[in-house]
Amino acid sequence: MNKLSLKLLLVGLGMMCILSIFAATAYDKNGNKEIFPKEITTFVKDNLPNEKIVKYEYDDGKIKVKCSDWTKLTFNRNLECIKMENDKQGLAQTLVSHLPNPAVLYLKTNYNGVTITEIEHKSYGYKVELRTSPNDCEILFNKDGSVKKECDY
Repeated sequence: MNKLSLKLLLVGLGMMCILSIFAATAYDKNGNKEIFPKEITTFVKDNLPNEKIVKYEYDDGKIKVKCSDWTKLTFNRNLECIKMENDKQGLAQTLVSHLPNPAVLYLKTNYNGVTITEIEHKSYGYKVELRTSPNDCEILFNKDGSVKKECDY
């Protein structure tokens, strides 16, 4: 390899490194660098230890995260997880355990083995979506985990 080819190769590699650094940096609407919160990384590592964050976006004060197992998580401004969903394979039990204990027990007792596809924190408590046949089911829980509304088929 001659000197010119070697120089061009090194310049090309240097450019690729610089571009990858800039491509990995996210900016907010005002052009300020956004730093990905370590609390979210810790949440994913603690609750989905075999998964990685593959995509994230800032959306109107919320941070939406997609993990390698297709789980989607939404965090509010206080970095609290307010929505968890996985339509492909259902939510991991570690995520379901974030519901109040009475809600977890109710689901185990009445819907054992049924796939939970979504949990969303609401002002009244929680909305839980289940994959049931022939129609999906939605159960609303109060903040204390008691049932507010059962599935309507």
